Amino acid sequence: MRVGFLAILFCCVSMHATEFLYPVGYHPERNAFYVIYQKSSTHLELWEWDAQTLYAEQLLLSRYTPAGFTFLPDYSGFSFIDNGMLKIKQSLKRSPRTIEYNAPLYNVEQINWIDSRTCYASGKYQDYFGIFQIDWDGCVYPLVLKEEYDYLYPQKIDSTLFFIERSKEGNCRVASSLYRTQTPQDDFDNSMMVYLEDQPEIHEVISFNAPLAFLHMVSDKEGFVISYPENLLKKNHSVPFEYYRIVRSKEGWEKSLLFTFTIPTSLLAGKDRLYESILPLLPRTCQSGIYYVDSSQTSFLGIYHHDFETQEKRCLVESKSQHLLGILDHYSGIAYGGQLGGEVEMVEGVQMHLGHHFG
Repeated sequence: MRVGFLAILFCCVSMHATEFLYPVGYHPERNAFYVIYQKSSTHLELWEWDAQTLYAEQLLLSRYTPAGFTFLPDYSGFSFIDNGMLKIKQSLKRSPRTIEYNAPLYNVEQINWIDSRTCYASGKYQDYFGIFQIDWDGCVYPLVLKEEYDYLYPQKIDSTLFFIERSKEGNCRVASSLYRTQTPQDDFDNSMMVYLEDQPEIHEVISFNAPLAFLHMVSDKEGFVISYPENLLKKNHSVPFEYYRIVRSKEGWEKSLLFTFTIPTSLLAGKDRLYESILPLLPRTCQSGIYYVDSSQTSFLGIYHHDFETQEKRCLVESKSQHLLGILDHYSGIAYGGQLGGEVEMVEGVQMHLGHHFG
C-alpha cells in the first residue's frame, strides 16, 4: 500500500485564516496533480503540480472560486462550479467557458460527465431539487423531477439512473429509474412538456431511517451511501457519519453498515470551515477497500483504511498538529492533503513535495 502526502515548501509566512491544500484530480498523461489551495473560507485557487519536476502553477485567475472540480472524460479540460455557475476550462483555451442554462436552474452541484459535451447533475428548479441533463450549449432537460420531493446525488450506470429521493417530510431512500438520452432543445418549456408527457417510473432500491447523502454506485448491483444526523451542525465539537454498503442479491437489495467516521464541526461551519464543505472529506472506494478520514481517536483528522475482506479498520497516517484530508486515488496508491501548518502565499513556480508512506 502506497500513500502520498501533498506538502509544500513555501516562501512567505503570514497570519490569516486557516489554509488548506489538497488534491482533487490526477492527469495520467501529464503525470500531474490538480490541487485546491484554500486561502480562506470564502476563496479557493486551483493549481497544477507536476509530479516529476515538483513545481506548481496556478491554472485560473484569482477571481474564480473553483469548487467541484471534475475532469472531462477525455481529459481535454475540466469543469468546476464558480459561485453557482458551471464553467468549463479547456486545455487549449485561455479562459473558462460559462454554461448559461436555458432554464431557471440554480444550486447545481456534483457534475457527472457522460461525454465531453453532455453531463447530468442535481439542481434546484422552483422549490425542489431534480436531476437534469445539461449540454455544452446550456440546454437543460429534466430526467427526474417531481413536486414534494428532492432528487439528489445521481449516479448513471449504463441505462439506469440511481439517486437519493427525499420527501418533504425528510424520509430518504435510494431509488432508480431509466436514464433516457435526450435530444437537446433550445426552449426549456418544450423539454419540460416532453418530460411531463412521459415521466420515468421510479423504483425503490432500499430505504433508510435517517438522512442520506453522496450516493456512490460502482455497478448496478453495488453502491455506497452516507447517513448523517438530522441536526447535522448542532452545538457539538464533531459530527458522526455512517458509511453503508448496498448490494443486490437474488433476494433483493440489502444494506450493511461498514464503519462510522467523525468530522470536526469546525471544518463544516465557522470561520475555519472548508469552502467545499464535506467534499474533501468523503471516503474513497478502491478494489482493496475504502480510504477515509476520521477524528474519533484524536482531535485531528487522520487517514484510515477499511478492508473489504477482513472488515478491519487501520490507521495509515495521523498528525498531532493538523487535519489530513482530500484523499485521491491514483495509479500508485493514494495522495492526500490537509491543513497547512503555517500560512502560505502561493506564487508561480512554487515547489511542492510529494512524500510517501509504505505499509
